[in-house]
Amino acid sequence: MIIDGIEAQQHQLSYDKIIKNILAQSDELTIRFVNGLLGDSISLDATVEWLDKESVTDKHTAIIADFYPRIDGKLYTIEIEQDGKGDMAVRVFKYAVGGAMLHSMTSTKAELHITFPQPCVIFLSSTKNTPTQISWNIDFFDGQKVTLIVPTIRLAELSVQEIAQRDLLPIGQFYMRTFETLTEQNIESFRKAADSLLTALSDAVENEILPYKTGLQMQDTIRKTIENVIVKSKKEVAFIMETNIVETLPWIDYSEVFKKLEERGIAKGIAEGIAKGKAEGKAEGKAEGKAEGIAEGIAKGINKRDMEIAQRAFKRLDSGVDKSETINMLKELGIADNIIKSAQEAVESSI
Repeated sequence: MIIDGIEAQQHQLSYDKIIKNILAQSDELTIRFVNGLLGDSISLDATVEWLDKESVTDKHTAIIADFYPRIDGKLYTIEIEQDGKGDMAVRVFKYAVGGAMLHSMTSTKAELHITFPQPCVIFLSSTKNTPTQISWNIDFFDGQKVTLIVPTIRLAELSVQEIAQRDLLPIGQFYMRTFETLTEQNIESFRKAADSLLTALSDAVENEILPYKTGLQMQDTIRKTIENVIVKSKKEVAFIMETNIVETLPWIDYSEVFKKLEERGIAKGIAEGIAKGKAEGKAEGKAEGKAEGIAEGIAKGINKRDMEIAQRAFKRLDSGVDKSETINMLKELGIADNIIKSAQEAVESSI
């Protein structure tokens, strides 16, 4: 599209594939995302199994089926629905451990307990017709009716700070869509929100909440989303293109980020190496000291024993008697010359 002689890029984005690819790159990020959506408190080191991870690729070209992470034994379903206009809703369901246990029915069970999945719906773009609350009216085959109020999140009602604090950047990367249709009245808020979003993304990478590669992909999605919003605005904000609003935003230089992370990793490795070396050195020192102490103790014990043997041998001799035979006998027993000499002097001085 050409706006006042300036070419504007419009991008086809497959939101479901983008989100799935982002989440599948990091188990910790997936846990943070689910905790932020459903208010759970799953440990960040919990086990995550992707039941359909083979369908994850880097090519965001086609809408794919729902996807299913199993986290800490609980099954989750994440669905992204996108209509022809690009309007989106994300549905997340949390099931009981192992899902609905219908298969556990036996001939001896007269009553079953089935936990209904906990839903949450997120609207990534909002219009005046976007509901603020959703009610599911469930009709059972026996005539019973149940109305379930489903929690909803409207991305447009969250600030960038809230998105970051709740670890919702996997959907927050589409935040700039909430400014459609961009008009002259909200240009400045659009620019500030984009600035804040890119800063939050940079902080998440710096703090290792997002992997480096994930941050790079998210930034690319944010750029494309911003360009799409501008394109859809057409001539209402044509002058924005002339001032090149996209290029004035604080895009992250990921070569610098990577360099910082690499330097931090090296520094961390060196620190861990030093600490490990100190600990191992201390342990080795203790072991060596213990060994030396044992050896020294044994030597002292042997010397004391040899001294007592030598002294007793000399004490049995009368004064003036030739002691050469006794000395030779002590040497044959393996007693050192210095101990024999010391024992002889000690006995003779005491007479």
